[in-house]
Amino acid sequence: MGILGKLFGDDDLDKKAKGFFDGLVKSVQNTAQSSGNNNVPVQSYQQAAPAQSAPVGVSWGSVMPAEENQFNSGLSYQDYFEKVYREEFPEYSISREMKKTGTGCVFTFTKDGRVCLKVEVISRSTNPYKLMRDCREAGIGYTRFYHNNHGWWNTRSYVVARTRAAIK
Repeated sequence: MGILGKLFGDDDLDKKAKGFFDGLVKSVQNTAQSSGNNNVPVQSYQQAAPAQSAPVGVSWGSVMPAEENQFNSGLSYQDYFEKVYREEFPEYSISREMKKTGTGCVFTFTKDGRVCLKVEVISRSTNPYKLMRDCREAGIGYTRFYHNNHGWWNTRSYVVARTRAAIK
């Protein structure tokens, strides 16, 4: 395992490195555009989005995509993810547990009595590394999404694709 693999927690270096650099660029863009409040209410996202829409499948940017996403679904972030998961992954038993800190939730995908995946949906200020490390050590798939990062829409196609890629 190379240094990037160790840094990001697995051998899929290209994907992880791309994710890191994309996140870095977005972080810089968000810092430049941010007023310092990452907990913007859903209404603010919807009001800020002009009539035009981004192409389907684009899950980030200043314009809310027309595709179903966390912010235009009318649901809380927890209920949005649960709805997507129950509709798109019927072959798995899926449970949801709220984090004790109140900053997110964890979805656990089980099939044939075996835990296949844990998905954290967390606040940008949460430390995600403990669960990620625990999953890696147990051979369980892991991925995470942030529910309160401005311009990260969590479109349905993005959530489904990342979730499918993470299942072990």
